[in-house]
Amino acid sequence: MNYYFIKEPYRFQAPFILAGVIVILLTSVDLIFAGFIQLDGVADVKTRFSRGCSTLQEVAEQARVKGIDTVIFGDQARDALEYGVVPLERIIRKRNESSSILTVGAPAYISEINDNDKQFEETLLISGAEVAPFYYWTGNVFNGNLVANNLDKHLFVVGFNTPELYEQLPILDSNFSKRYLTHYQQYFVGCALFFLLFLVAFLKGYKKNLTRLIAGIMFLLALNNIPFRSSPFSQYKGDLGVQPYQELINYVNSNGGLVFWNHMEGPNKIKQKGRVAYKTDPYPKDLMLTSDYTGFQSIADFPVMQIEPGNEWDNVLGEYIQGQREKPVWGYGGNNYLCEDGRTKFGEVRTIFLVRQKSRDDVLDAMASGRMYAVRQAGDERISLDDFTVSDVLSGRQANMGGELVSNDFPELKIKIRMTNGTEKTVRLSVIRNGLEVKKETIALPYELTWRDVNFDKNDGPIFYRLKVEADLENYLVSNPIFIRFDEGVGSEGVPVSQITREKLSMVEPIEPKVGAPQDPAVPAVEPLNELIQGNNVAPTPRPLETENILASNLIPPTLKQPTSPVVKMPTPPNSAVPLAIGARSVIAKIDGVSLKNGPGPKFPEVGQLNKGDRLALIRRTAVNFNGKPWLLVDLGGRKAYVWSDLVDTK
Repeated sequence: MNYYFIKEPYRFQAPFILAGVIVILLTSVDLIFAGFIQLDGVADVKTRFSRGCSTLQEVAEQARVKGIDTVIFGDQARDALEYGVVPLERIIRKRNESSSILTVGAPAYISEINDNDKQFEETLLISGAEVAPFYYWTGNVFNGNLVANNLDKHLFVVGFNTPELYEQLPILDSNFSKRYLTHYQQYFVGCALFFLLFLVAFLKGYKKNLTRLIAGIMFLLALNNIPFRSSPFSQYKGDLGVQPYQELINYVNSNGGLVFWNHMEGPNKIKQKGRVAYKTDPYPKDLMLTSDYTGFQSIADFPVMQIEPGNEWDNVLGEYIQGQREKPVWGYGGNNYLCEDGRTKFGEVRTIFLVRQKSRDDVLDAMASGRMYAVRQAGDERISLDDFTVSDVLSGRQANMGGELVSNDFPELKIKIRMTNGTEKTVRLSVIRNGLEVKKETIALPYELTWRDVNFDKNDGPIFYRLKVEADLENYLVSNPIFIRFDEGVGSEGVPVSQITREKLSMVEPIEPKVGAPQDPAVPAVEPLNELIQGNNVAPTPRPLETENILASNLIPPTLKQPTSPVVKMPTPPNSAVPLAIGARSVIAKIDGVSLKNGPGPKFPEVGQLNKGDRLALIRRTAVNFNGKPWLLVDLGGRKAYVWSDLVDTK
């Protein structure tokens, strides 16, 4: 600094340099204490690489104008449909294919995203792909009832940065691959051996017409069964359940990517194109039937029922906290933007990422860790979740969205909500614990809440909290969960009522206890809350209270034992609640964690769970349907309960 003062031209610059250093230091301190910053993100955006109408550059320009911090693209990895005549389905076939990442070229896709990311410094551009790993055929083209099933059953893949990872995706009828060589080589080798055998017989003149025919057939079969295929599954063998989708999930995980179930509640419609019909049924149950995926689309441009209390999302989160799943499941907002055609608008569904700094790696880390929330907005303003943390008051430890807190005490929730432009708005706040709505209020934004939850037994095991904030059908927010685990041996100690709830503008004042003098000497024996201790001796027996011995300064409010709420995982009912009569029908659970409800619908409270193989007596089939499948009334040990028929077998 003395050097600059000595030189005349720099003498007057020193104060400015010092001021700049001070500003930088103060800014650094603010960032440290601010914790995370929020980035507005739009995910699952289509471009001209597949079904979209805009170029990558045009999408980036829209994001810059709207103040969106990051765009995650979701063009179709492969958009193709192929039908062949079995057993030569790979030779005698018809294929329809539209533009996609793999038809245009994965190298060009990644390169263009990277080039535009450098050009638009205000907006992070990240590559992703929407993948349909499987579909299957029913009917027959000659009978006019050919149907392509599950063509729009998609997963959203994020985090791949090399073309090879896209090119080797395990999807039907795609690129050359050696990964499933052992799966198909037995058919190829068998057909090739028979071809060589009959070819030799033909060359030696043995029944030339017959051996030539058989050799030709074997050659075609060998050609049809070339083992270098991109998928171990065939679309001509019917519905294979979740196997093809679990295969894709495993592939993405093994290559360090992220994978999300997409638009699971899509409209159940049959579309007819020429002589082929297209049908994709809603598939929310696949959240429970698959594992190790990163998350699912919790907000879309249509209602998503999995986010409602007690539905599939809460069930899989309950399986995670009970140790039945290795990974939690996160929700993200999928925009599924194609064109500005008056339907889905760019930016109307967003994912807000909590990051330390604005970078691709931080966004992907937030996506993998659940540090994000999904929001839908009708205009230029959205609901903002400025704070959602769960704390241990005694230790000071706290956890954010996607985090886990180890606690010795009842958790304290801190919630802060506002509209991004400061508009006053009335919304409904729901706090969901283990699939149960434990707090529901109509509030005016901006709003702050500090609430200590004591209405459960800590010995029942770990819990999770998540939030839903709703203004109307087009403006709402869904958070990701926070998990709390309790140390072993922790009891259900009470806390004073005055410490339970502290809400903005609605502080609950403690009620002064009123003590009345005993009216009869024969008072029931009650353990005194505060025993008088004289020296080291404790009074041996209880005695009636005497007014002259009551000291107001030593009076402690009685400990309140709060009612407990059931957790997601309920006690498993026995395999056979009641003896089954000969010829009586029963239901058998297909998977672990089948939810039993006290009414025919997913919104009814849970009264129990079934594990795979558990059996209950069937009373009757109800007329109430969910996703096209009826609810069943069953006998749960003399009580009536309801189970969704798609999760059980009836025998």
